[in-house]
Amino acid sequence: MNQIILITGATDGIGRVCAHSFAKSNHELILVGRNPDKLSALVYSLQVHGVKVHSYVADLSIAKETFSLTEKIRSNHPKIDVLLNNAGAYFDKRVITSEGIESTFALNHLNYFIMALGLLPSLKNSNQGRIINVASRAHEGVALDFKDMMGESNYSGWKQYQRSKLMNIYFTYELAERLNQTKITVNCLHPGFVKTKFGQNNDGLAKVVLTFAQNIFAISEDKGAETSIYLATEPGLNQISGKYFVKKKERNSSPISYDKSARRNLWAYTEDLLKHKFSFRFPGN
Repeated sequence: MNQIILITGATDGIGRVCAHSFAKSNHELILVGRNPDKLSALVYSLQVHGVKVHSYVADLSIAKETFSLTEKIRSNHPKIDVLLNNAGAYFDKRVITSEGIESTFALNHLNYFIMALGLLPSLKNSNQGRIINVASRAHEGVALDFKDMMGESNYSGWKQYQRSKLMNIYFTYELAERLNQTKITVNCLHPGFVKTKFGQNNDGLAKVVLTFAQNIFAISEDKGAETSIYLATEPGLNQISGKYFVKKKERNSSPISYDKSARRNLWAYTEDLLKHKFSFRFPGN
């Protein structure tokens, strides 16, 4: 069955591989990317399959831009079958967005939250809507510090990235519970250590180390995209929600990721931030 699939971070790595895979199966695509030239080139390469492709340029680290994007997409696409939250990055040094938000938190967490909640009306119009959040095994070994969510006191690029991936899992589990009376499922995944442009936005030692590790240990982008594609298209997952997948199999995430109190605190913290800093009101709220 042909689906309408939205992919963020569509122009590189796993997102691009997923787009080509879905196009070959003749799914209708909604692609979001930050670079207009890359996005145009991707759309052109996909249209040879005769697939219907829509594209939107947005910087998903900017909350207001992300929120406006969801309004635009919701207006243009009243039904969406799959939201693949794939955009993310690693920032070795602490970077603050123009809105005053730490960049890892803004792009890797707030973006997922805003996209999912902003597009719920379109997903609810699907016969079986799916939200898929690309997390990572990097979430293991950390906990959230609600007194220092933006890394102001003691910033470590890697620790902040780890925490953002734990946030992806908390968000997945909490949203799945909140939507358990709907037809929408919410799942997350670890794609593997993939040889992509991940980390190439950094300078110096961080970039050198990541590039070396990717050249030696990383799996291909095609391999890394397999679980995302599986979660988007596998018919047998229609009733599966609130799970963490590795290599297309359900797996346990870290013990601390099942802390209901922490995941609800994260939801409240995020909701409060978006409400008081940006005055966002999501559909149905």
